[in-house]
Amino acid sequence: MTDNTEIKTLIKTFEMARNLSKFYISKINGIDLKKRYEIGGVKLNSAYWLMAHLVWTEHFLIIEGVGGESLGIEWLNDFGFGSTGEDVPNGPAIGEVLKTLDEVHAKAIEILNSMTDEMLDSDNYIEATFGGSKSKRTVIMHAIRHEPMHIGQLSWILKISGTKMR
Repeated sequence: MTDNTEIKTLIKTFEMARNLSKFYISKINGIDLKKRYEIGGVKLNSAYWLMAHLVWTEHFLIIEGVGGESLGIEWLNDFGFGSTGEDVPNGPAIGEVLKTLDEVHAKAIEILNSMTDEMLDSDNYIEATFGGSKSKRTVIMHAIRHEPMHIGQLSWILKISGTKMR
C-alpha cells in the first residue's frame, strides 16, 4: 500500500489558501483592476497582474514543475518572472484570467492527487531550488506560501479602493 498522507495534507493546505484567494478575488467588482498604486516612489503591481501572475505561478510550479506538463496557455509568460503588467497592454480579459485560474488549479490538484508521498522526494522538472532542495515537495510548499503573499497584496488594493470585506 502506498502512503499519501503527506500529499493529502499539502493538498488540503493548498485548497485552504485557494479558498482565501477566491474570497478576495470575489470582491474585485467595481475596482480599477489595472491601476498601479505608487508607494514611496515604487509602483506596485495591479490587481489584474496579481491574478494573472497566480495563474502563471501555479502552472509553472505545479503543472510544469511537479507534473512535467504544460497546458499551452499563450499569455502565461507575460505574467512571469520580471513582468509588471505594463508589458501586457492587450492581455486577456479578466474573465479569461479567472476562468484559467480555476482550470489551472483543477489540473494542479489532479496532478497532486496522483502522487504518493514517496514521489515528493524526487527532483522537480523545472530545476528550481528552494531551501537547498530541488524536491517536488519544496516546489509544492513554495506554491502554497506564494499565493497568500500576492493575495495579501490584493487585499491592500481592495482596502485602498474602499471595498468592504463583509
